[in-house]
Amino acid sequence: DIIFLYHFKVRFFVYLVFLTLNIIYCKIILYKFLGNYLLRKLFQSFIIIFFLFKCLFSQSFHINYEELGDNCFYNLDYEKSFEMYEKGLKNNPDDYNLNWKMARLLVNLGEVPGNEKKNYFSEAEKYANKSIKLNPNRSEGYTFKSAAIGNLAFYSGNKEKIIAANTMIMLLKKAIQINPKDHIAYSILGSIERMLAGISWFERTIGKIIYSISIPEGSYNDAIKYFLKAIEIDNKLIRHHYELGLTYFDMKEYQKAKNEFEKALKCPIQLKADYRRLELIKEKLNIISNR
Repeated sequence: DIIFLYHFKVRFFVYLVFLTLNIIYCKIILYKFLGNYLLRKLFQSFIIIFFLFKCLFSQSFHINYEELGDNCFYNLDYEKSFEMYEKGLKNNPDDYNLNWKMARLLVNLGEVPGNEKKNYFSEAEKYANKSIKLNPNRSEGYTFKSAAIGNLAFYSGNKEKIIAANTMIMLLKKAIQINPKDHIAYSILGSIERMLAGISWFERTIGKIIYSISIPEGSYNDAIKYFLKAIEIDNKLIRHHYELGLTYFDMKEYQKAKNEFEKALKCPIQLKADYRRLELIKEKLNIISNR
C-alpha cells in the first residue's frame, strides 16, 4: 500500500509539472502583450510548483521500511522482510525496533529446516546485542539474544551448552522483569526448564566433574508454569502449545500432552518453523494413540 501510494504521487506530480509547464509556456507567449504583470504570475507559478513538490514528496520519500518488513515477516516472506529491514537499517542503523526485529527475523530464518548452518544465529546475536545497547530498558533484545544463543548451542560442545543455558536464563529473566507480557521469553524459559529437568542426577554429577561447571537444575512444574503464562498472554502461537505438550509427554501425562498438541493443530501458522512443528506434533499424537 505504501509503495502504491508512492507511485501514485509520482505520477500525479509528473502530470502536475507537465500541466504547469504548459501554462507557463502560454504565459511566456502572452508576455509580449501583458508585460510585468505576467512576469509576476510566472514567478508565482514557480512558487506553487515548489510548494506542491514539498507537500507531495515530504511524505512519499520517507518509506516506512519497518512496516514493510513487518508485513513481509507476518506473511512468511522472510527474504523480502530481510530486504526491507536491511534498507531501513541503512537509513537508520541505530533504530532500536529495526535491530531487534532483524534479530527476530534471523532467528526464524535459522530455524527453517535446511538453514541451520547458514550463520543466521550468530548474525541474530549481533543485532540483538546492538538493540540491547541502544535501549537496555526494552525486553526484545534480551529475548532474541537468548533465542540466538540457544540455537547456536546446538552446534557447540557440552561445556558451551551449559554456559549457554545459564546465560539464557539470565537474559530471559531480565526480559520478563522488564516486560511481564513477553510471552516469547516465558516460552523459551519453559523450554530450558524442560530440557534441564530431563537431565538425571548421575548426568548432572558427571557433568560437574568433567566440566567444572554446575548444570542448572530444571523443573517440569516450572516449565509448565512458564508455558501456561505464555499461553495466557498469546494462546494462538503453535510453539507454546507444542512445547507444553512435549513437557506433559516427557512426564508421561499423555492425555494432557494430547490436549495441548490438538490445541496447537488449531492455531494459525505464524512462523515458517511451525510447519515442522506440526509434523512433529502428528508424530507424537500417533505415538500416544498407539499406546
